[in-house]
Amino acid sequence: MSFSIGNRLRLTVFGASHGQLVGSTLEGIPAGVRISTDEIAEWIERRRPSVSDITTQRKEDDSFSIVSGLVGERTDGSPLTFIISNKDAITSHYDELKDRPRPGHADLTLFMKYGEFRNYSGGGFLSGRMTAPLVAAGSVCLSILGKAGVNVNGWVQSIGDIESTQDADSPVAAYSTKTRMPDAGKDAEAVELIKKIMSEGDSVGGSIRISIKGIPGGIGEPFFDSVESVISHAVFSIPAVKAIEFGSGFRLASMKGSDALDTIYYDGQKFSTRSNNNGGILGGITNGMPVDFRVAIKPTSSIRKELETVNLVSKEKDSIRVRGRHDPCIAIRALPVVQCMSAFSILDLMLLSGNSQILNQVFPSGQERQVEDDK
Repeated sequence: MSFSIGNRLRLTVFGASHGQLVGSTLEGIPAGVRISTDEIAEWIERRRPSVSDITTQRKEDDSFSIVSGLVGERTDGSPLTFIISNKDAITSHYDELKDRPRPGHADLTLFMKYGEFRNYSGGGFLSGRMTAPLVAAGSVCLSILGKAGVNVNGWVQSIGDIESTQDADSPVAAYSTKTRMPDAGKDAEAVELIKKIMSEGDSVGGSIRISIKGIPGGIGEPFFDSVESVISHAVFSIPAVKAIEFGSGFRLASMKGSDALDTIYYDGQKFSTRSNNNGGILGGITNGMPVDFRVAIKPTSSIRKELETVNLVSKEKDSIRVRGRHDPCIAIRALPVVQCMSAFSILDLMLLSGNSQILNQVFPSGQERQVEDDK
């Protein structure tokens, strides 16, 4: 059994929250692509725990190693394998989870699927800890796309009932604030809200906005591998993601057709639209506008309040008070994960579509052609 996703690219994740390590393997990158370990480290740092006083205080430096797929700084055509050690796992915090599942967590479903011998410490392989190697692999895709002029911009749009209308104009612009909201005023409000909720032993949800700019038209497949389908598949693999909408999303349900359609025009060089209600996608295929979507992140279920549950052995009503170190708002650290998985999806789609012209700027001569010839 493996946990894998992708078509032309293939991403596999392994390990567990409180095991010795977590890791990932990225297959499908041609030989000769330069890999910057500094860039990978920067993205892992953005996801790392204890980045501020409003995130989990688990102390992991998230140093990583690439144990296969490189010759010097260049890919050799074989799978890239990333290893990240777990150094601050406190398994004893989770002893009581063996018989008492936490409400809102996957403890119950883990028991239903894997039974007595499941890995329940820290959520096992269903933990948010598993997103660290996703960022390691996805950051490589971010770098490749960036060199080809495709930027996966992302930011936290809302926390609780506090929402920002300001966009981030680059992939890293949102990381100058504690909440990753690119609005100093809203950031300050959200920080105060989170601190208040932390003092109450509770948590709060949020939303993440992604805008992928520079992606050409014609990417994506009409059925099953539509841009929406591929992105959604990857994004819903991230723990705590519960909803996604593209463009105007659910607002389209209350709009008139005359308002919802995106009027087409030609600007002398390319076709474009005067609005982007459809999020840059029509018929599952990009139209050259930014691919725009929003993701809802649920509140962290591990809170300091005493919670009602059921004992798995006695089948009787029970209670649990969750220990451990947990994020009061997981949307903050989920942002780089969503960006990286979005980059993986877009790069995979560009290779799958047979339209890798834009990638010729990045892949060594002949290698991008080999990717297509191997289909």
